[in-house]
Order: sequence, then C-alpha cells, then structure tokens
Amino acid sequence: MTTHSATIRLPRLACLLGFLLALLLWAAPRAGAEEYDDTLDRLGRLQDLAVEYAADNDGDPIQLTLAYTRTGDYNTKMWQLTAGARDIEFESYVAEKDPDLAALQGMNTVTLPNGQGIDFGHLLASMNLVYNGIPITGSWGGDCMQLAQAYYGQADDAAGYAELMRQTFNIDDDGSTSKFGDQDLRADLDSVVVGSQLSRDAGIADMLRTYYENLTDYDRAYRFISLSFGTVDTADAGFADTVYNAVVQDAGMQLLFYMNSMWTTDGWTLEESYAPAVRGATDLLAEYLSGAVNGEKVKSETNDRLVAMGGQALADALTALGDSDAASAALAAAEEGVTGAASSTSAVLSDATHTLQNHFNVKIFLLFLLIVAALAVFFLIMSCALFVSHRRKK
Repeated sequence: MTTHSATIRLPRLACLLGFLLALLLWAAPRAGAEEYDDTLDRLGRLQDLAVEYAADNDGDPIQLTLAYTRTGDYNTKMWQLTAGARDIEFESYVAEKDPDLAALQGMNTVTLPNGQGIDFGHLLASMNLVYNGIPITGSWGGDCMQLAQAYYGQADDAAGYAELMRQTFNIDDDGSTSKFGDQDLRADLDSVVVGSQLSRDAGIADMLRTYYENLTDYDRAYRFISLSFGTVDTADAGFADTVYNAVVQDAGMQLLFYMNSMWTTDGWTLEESYAPAVRGATDLLAEYLSGAVNGEKVKSETNDRLVAMGGQALADALTALGDSDAASAALAAAEEGVTGAASSTSAVLSDATHTLQNHFNVKIFLLFLLIVAALAVFFLIMSCALFVSHRRKK
C-alpha cells in the first residue's frame, strides 16, 4: 500500500514542479519588464525635477540627472574631474520632492526588453562622460584598461593576453567575476550610441526607450562602430589597429592611463610593459565587434567627431586641475588639429607647457623691470639730495 501511494504521488509531484517552473519562466520576463519600466519612469521623473531645479539655479538638466545616479566607483576623483561633481543641493531637492528616486543610485543589472541584462548604473555614468565630450574613457576604453590591469604580467605579447582574457571577456556576468563582462560591454556600446545623441533638451528616458525597442546586437555594434571609428572595414586586419589607436590617442584615455601609472611622460606614451596587455584587450573588442556585424564594412558620416571630443576633454581636465592657461593652449591646439587621429596629446601638452613657461618668463621680466625702475628712482632721489646739499654748502 505504501509503495502504491508513493508511486501515485511522484507523478503528481513532478507535474506540480513542472507547473511551478513554467510559472517562474512566465513570470520572470514580466518581472524584468516591470523593473525596466519602473527604472525609466524614475529616470523621467528625475529629469523633470532636474529641469525645475536648473531653471532656478542655471544648471544643465542632463548633467544634473546623470550625475545624480553616479555613486561608488563612479564618483571617484577621476570621475569628478571628467564627468563633473554631483550637485549636493540638487540631491537634497530630489530627496525632498521624490525620495523614491534614490533607487537610481548604485544600480546594477536591469533586464532589457530583448531579455538581455545590462549594468544600468554603468550605462548612465558612461553617458554622463559621453555627454561631456569624453566618449571612450568612461566606457569601452576604461574597461579595456581594467581588463589589461587584471591580466598584467601574465603573458608576453598581445596574442597571449588576448587568449587569457577570452576566459572572462563578454561572459554572462554582473560584474562580480569579470572586469569586462557582457553587461559592461552592452553598457559601453549603448552609452556611446545614446549619449552622443543627447542634447540639453532631450528626454533621456524616452531616448533609451526608443533605442531599446527591438534592438539587436547587430544594430548596437554597427551604430557604435560608425560613431567611434567612422567608415571602416571590420573584416580587414587593420580594424584591430584602429580600435587600439583610438584608445591610446584619445586625450581622456591618456589622462586615465596617466592617473593609473600606465602612461609615461617620457615621450608622452603608454608604458612599454603595459602595451601588450592593452593591445590584447582592444584586439578582443575588435574581434567581437567584427563578428557582431558579420565582418561588414561600416559606413559613417561623422568620421572625426570623437577626435574633436578628445581635444575638448583634455582642455576640460586641465581647467579642472587649475591650469587655465594650459587648457586654453590645449583647446587651441585641438581646434587646429594637433590632437587629431594622427597625433598624440604630447604636442598639446608641449604647447601648453611652453605657454606656461612664456607667461612665467614675462612675469619675471616685468618684476626685473620694476626693480630696475625702483633703483633708478632711488638713485635719482639720492642724486637730487646730494645736489641740493652741495648747493647749500656753497
């Protein structure tokens, strides 16, 4: 009897478990969709408050909105220098008006309409930098650098590094295992595509909602390549060179490398020991991008857009450091094409340093003239006094 009863219960138990599993599979996408919609709803409400606040405080609603979401690793000295400091008064304003919006800070995985996960906090922080004219540093370039740091010293050449990095690059990960997992990769590409379209009056949530509707990996990669590298044949062996050169020639990346002791002032270039690791990381990214667009030739109408942003980024960084004269020289050099794709920022820094030295020499020269003039006046007064004294004795 006991055996017969157990035999009857097992199929029922299996059916019940199957039903529960089906229910979970049915509910999971809907829960993800609800989370996605809630996130964009909060983002829209946050920007509405930013518009209200900016009207009375002469601020930029886009900057206020994106900066509000940056916490932890996205609020370090480097991020504050390049993306801007968060507005404490605006945060107090948000806390008073809509406390629920604090959920936008420290965000991690959000499920997109196509079922893919994305590091939403990373996406918004990177968009902040792209909006500020720094499209590589806070997104794919920064992640390539971190991947290079993680594997530094474990291989002899770029090919060896790429093979090792393949173990963690673009894997299904929420950031707990990989320095450049699939969620980071999507955030990097999307931040460039969407961030480059942002304007002061744009609705961030609406732009994201439109962008993610029916988005495919092909569309994402094609638009990213077009914006980042211009017209390029992704099947050509030179595409990997293009990706690597974009990183090492970008002013923002040079600043990031320098602050992480990976860049040398001797020749203003990437440290020789780090070059293979960085190249291995960029080669993997180039391989992924080429595969995502089936090795097609990508066409673009904005071949030099991101180069111009890089020059502006360097000037902004120098200004933030208090070197206003150097920033002016850097920006002038960038406008003249000194920071173009065929040159490095060393020329800009050289010009800026030269300008500072010239200004310093002028000040010394003026001080010297003042001293000479003072001495001349002193001797003139002494001469007059001696002359008067001599006349009185007569």
